[in-house]
Amino acid sequence: MVDTVIIGNPRHERLVNYVNEKGYASVEELASALDVSAQTIRRDIKRLAAQKLLIRHHGGAGRCSSVVNLDYEVRQVSETEEKEAIAEAIASSISDNSTVFVSIGSTTEIIANHLLKRSGLRVITNSLRVANVLYSKPDFDVMVPGGKLRSNNSGIIGTTALEFVKKFRVDYLITSLGSIDTDGTMLDYDFNEVAIVQAVMSTARNTFIAADATKFSTSAAVELGNIKDVTALFTDKEPPTDLVKILNSNNVQLNVVM
Repeated sequence: MVDTVIIGNPRHERLVNYVNEKGYASVEELASALDVSAQTIRRDIKRLAAQKLLIRHHGGAGRCSSVVNLDYEVRQVSETEEKEAIAEAIASSISDNSTVFVSIGSTTEIIANHLLKRSGLRVITNSLRVANVLYSKPDFDVMVPGGKLRSNNSGIIGTTALEFVKKFRVDYLITSLGSIDTDGTMLDYDFNEVAIVQAVMSTARNTFIAADATKFSTSAAVELGNIKDVTALFTDKEPPTDLVKILNSNNVQLNVVM
């Protein structure tokens, strides 16, 4: 059971509590549940997201959580336009004939589609969804580890997968995450997925982080590393001032794509 949120505005309280119970709700679903117009719901979501009481997504809203990520299917339709722009920018920054590790995630799946524009890549991934996008391109060499296959996101985790990825030093690590704190700490939701990304990051020549602007206001519980240690951050809006200072002082490339 999710704790009831008390705000002071009855409609806003109902909206936030409804989203907290569901995890995610579309604008149309909320409009029906609260018996108001979709336009009113969109205004409410924008205001409540600014207060960090929920997370604004394309076509709906999700609960704020530091422990549980939104369902994969929900994330696939969240911030879609922004993710496409980020994906295109990242793919354009990858050199042909290089070795790339692509992690698990709805954003990285979109990036994989844009990587099809590149030539001669060797791709290592622990995401079957990513592998499925890329494996049929004749000039690509796609490798996946053994391990435990997850039903919720088609990701491969576990000791076998971890030992496999440690054998490579890739030219580029491409990963998304759950949130970035203002002190630069990068966070995600799953310890096993983070462990694999950390192993690749420790030897990768370049680390590219894909993070739409919602990641600057959400929270997650598992520490991935610090943004000061990556090569580039790709996002759709200017990050908070404190974060920009960290990027600048550590020569991390900031790519704002929209």
